Amino acid sequence: MDIVGKVVGCGNSSGTEIDKFETFGLTPKPVAHVSAPLIEECYANLECRLADTSMVMRYGFFVLEVLKAWLDPAVKKARTVHHLGHGTFMVAGETITLQSNMK
Repeated sequence: MDIVGKVVGCGNSSGTEIDKFETFGLTPKPVAHVSAPLIEECYANLECRLADTSMVMRYGFFVLEVLKAWLDPAVKKARTVHHLGHGTFMVAGETITLQSNMK
């Protein structure tokens, strides 16, 4: 997937030093609640605000509040990319449906 190289490049560079949209060939889209743009090439985008930084120093953990979620309705079979660490990624995409006996 072409997007994986772009994700790694964005994650390994600083927006204060380069224009990530220009460098990695991404397209900014307007947002509703935050200043950072959405990314046209992504199936899903989340607009978030920083909610809690109390665990950053100890655990490197940021708590974010999702203000708005965006999905591309044109994508019928989404395939998401998940970083597993050490340069390894998993591409998800198989959908299964369980029938519930609960009524």
